Amino acid sequence: LACHFLHHLFSPECKTHFHRLYHNTRDCSTPTYYKRCARLLTRLAMSPLCMQS
Repeated sequence: LACHFLHHLFSPECKTHFHRLYHNTRDCSTPTYYKRCARLLTRLAMSPLCMQS
């Protein structure tokens, strides 16, 4: 899956959210929507939730 390379960008606290989004959204399980999946994951990575260290 194209989005999977983003996984290493996520902090440990955020990986749970990453997995939930990655495995439970249609955008991430349908090749046609991989760009949308990448956008969702990028937004998650930049959210305050994931910015905490």
